[in-house]
Amino acid sequence: MTTYAIGFANKFYTLWSITEETKPLGNGRSYMITHYMFIKNISFEKEVAMKKYPNIPVVENLRGKTASWYTTKEVWDNVDTFRFGKYKYDKIETVNDLAYIAWYWNQIDGEHKAYVSDILKTNGYEIRTNTYTTYYDETRTAEYLMSPEDLANERMNLAEFNVILNKCKNNETIEIIPEYNLDDKGDYRNGDVIFHFNNIKENWYNGYPYYLPVLNGKSKRFKNKNVKINKYSYELNNNVITINVEEFTINK
Repeated sequence: MTTYAIGFANKFYTLWSITEETKPLGNGRSYMITHYMFIKNISFEKEVAMKKYPNIPVVENLRGKTASWYTTKEVWDNVDTFRFGKYKYDKIETVNDLAYIAWYWNQIDGEHKAYVSDILKTNGYEIRTNTYTTYYDETRTAEYLMSPEDLANERMNLAEFNVILNKCKNNETIEIIPEYNLDDKGDYRNGDVIFHFNNIKENWYNGYPYYLPVLNGKSKRFKNKNVKINKYSYELNNNVITINVEEFTINK
């Protein structure tokens, strides 16, 4: 198929023909070749050039060019085949490697991505949308995957969240076994639950600081210990519980 376009080279507006041809490559691929052929100079004035060729568009990528050239591009005619990577040319639905398919999903777009999305959903994945603000205060959205393992952990964390929330409402003792030490603000975060200790002490190990809660004037080992929180107040904001610890004990 041949179309025509107006370009601009230094002084003259120029006339071009653009021809596309497609060559089959197999495995659902085609090779598209686009030829840009210089025909002639038209005019110094854009309005004159457009008046002479009223139905021909001005094409920006022809700016500054007077010599003919061509471009090539690989085009895929199907959506069900891996287009790159270790499974290239294999049918996606026949590959039993969901972790790789999830990685592949993050590298593609368009109808191809929609097809891969359906395969992942069939195998227990969930696709969610995240809204964020760019450096230039632009609001954008991005899709991300939740694996079956992610979803199971989310359900488990929600169950733990509800247990702790009920204990807070009933002013019951809360027990935790922290997996790491406090941060420099005195917080230990477990999912959407933050345990805040007002009185903490900075310690050092191999040149790095770490922070421990203070009990009876002494800092106490915290990580992997059974911590009983006996007195506290709490706040619930934006589905995050902040527990301000007032009294606690640590058991070995």
